[in-house]
Order: sequence, then structure tokens, then C-alpha cells
Amino acid sequence: MDKCMKSYLIIFTCLIFGGNIIAQNTGEKPDFEAETMAFLKVLNAGDSTGIRSFFFEDAQVFHVEEGVYEGMSIESFMTVAESFASGKYQEEFIEIKVTDYENGLVYTDVTFHFFVDGELTHIGVDHCMWLNKGEGYKIERLYSSWFVPKVQINPEVNDNLVDLNLMLDGWHENASKTKFEAYFGFMAEDFIFLGTDPSERWTKVEFAAYCKPYFDAGKAWTFTRNWRNIYYNADNTVAWFEESLDTQMDECRGSGVLKLVDGEWKIAHYNLTVLIENEKMKKFLKLRSKKK
Repeated sequence: MDKCMKSYLIIFTCLIFGGNIIAQNTGEKPDFEAETMAFLKVLNAGDSTGIRSFFFEDAQVFHVEEGVYEGMSIESFMTVAESFASGKYQEEFIEIKVTDYENGLVYTDVTFHFFVDGELTHIGVDHCMWLNKGEGYKIERLYSSWFVPKVQINPEVNDNLVDLNLMLDGWHENASKTKFEAYFGFMAEDFIFLGTDPSERWTKVEFAAYCKPYFDAGKAWTFTRNWRNIYYNADNTVAWFEESLDTQMDECRGSGVLKLVDGEWKIAHYNLTVLIENEKMKKFLKLRSKKK
């Protein structure tokens, strides 16, 4: 990958901030973190026409690296954004931090993993400056740079930073394809599954016994990832994650813990939840209180 394209790839990651925040254009302050996550998938599609509307016309994007400081106009960058439409490039968030100065100025810092053809190429941080000039929040400046973690990645498990997303996607896919041995083989022996029903707290043995007849009959469930964040401990031997899933119950949230067992990642805990909007909570509680 040449130096120019590498810079463009990193700079593109800043565009993930755009989303519906800019499109609203109402002057109302949005939930920057929630909107960023919601529109990650759309922006990773490389929609240059849509991205253009998220910025002020005179906005600039900068790539900052040791000894390198490169900038370009949004107009110049739009020709690069379309290259993401093929799915060759992908960015996945690690952490999002929002700093709101309550005066029409908001900074958003995103730490990310960047993948090329499914391979982790770098970890970076994007610094985005949002302004409200009376017509809603838009991006005025973006700074994207290589990021060196405070805790260095353990070389012995570095590959796992790439593999975990694939492993978790595969775990959900194994359920969809009713691959019993593969699905339960990814679980640690002390695995715990918390389901959506109040009674559902399963050990690995209990969950396997419950699921076996359904898997044997070719009937299970299909969960597809919308987004996922993965975090690691200091020596990268334990990871925890949060994810949004497209399911037969509409969008659900999942969270879990993974750990290295004899050099292999295993899932030790998983919690699946159904989402309920706050304004619907009273009706939901009333529904739950009804006798069966």
C-alpha cells in the first residue's frame, strides 16, 4: 500500500463520525456516540455523496503521523471514499469519547481498529471538531493519526485482535446453521448464558441439553452483527465485548467475556437482552405484571 493511499485510508476513518447527526441539520444537539455507532455501517459503505453533506463546505481533513502532516479539502477526499464500497476496508470502534463544551463546540475522539481484507493493519485515533453555526452540527476539522496504545499488544496473542470478531461472528453463524459441536465447542467449561427470559441462566451443560433437540431438528436462531466493540485486559488474555444484533426479536444487545484457555479463545459469559424504549417501559411493565 503506497503512502498516499495509506494516509487516505486513515483519514477516511474520521468520516465515520458523520451519520445522521449532520443529516438532521436541525440545530438540536444529537447523541453523538449513539449516532456514530448507528451510521458506521452506512459510512463504511463508501457513500461519498452522503458523506459530503456531513461537513461544512470549507472543512478540512488531516492525517498526522510522526514526521508527516497532510491535509486535503473535503472535495478532494470524496474521490477516495468510494473505494470503501467494495468492503475491502473496514473500521471497528474500540472506544468513543465525547467532549461537549456547551457552546456549540463538540470534540469527538474515536479509537479504532482498521482492517484491510480482514487483516488488522493499524490502530488509530480520530479527533473530530463539530461546530454549530446555526444550522445544526457539522464537521469543521478532522485529524486522524496512528495510535500507539498505552499497553502494548502482546506479540504472542496479537493475531487474536483480528480473530475475535471473526470467531464471534462464526459462533453466531454456527447457531444459525445448527452446528451443535462447533457452537458449544467455542464455550469455556464454566460458560454462563443469560437469556431474555427471567428464568434463563444456563450453564454450558444445561444450555446444551436445552438446545440439542432444536439443533438436531435444524431449528435454532439467526443473529447478525450490526456493530461490536471489543476490549482487552493489560496482557490480552481476557476480552470483553458489547454488540448489537439483528434478530427475530428485532434489535438485541449482547455482551460477553472471552478468555484464553490453553492458548485458545473461549467464550465464558454471554448476556442477551431485548431493547425497550424508555417511553414504552410503563406499558411493558404492565404487560409483565399480567398473570399468564
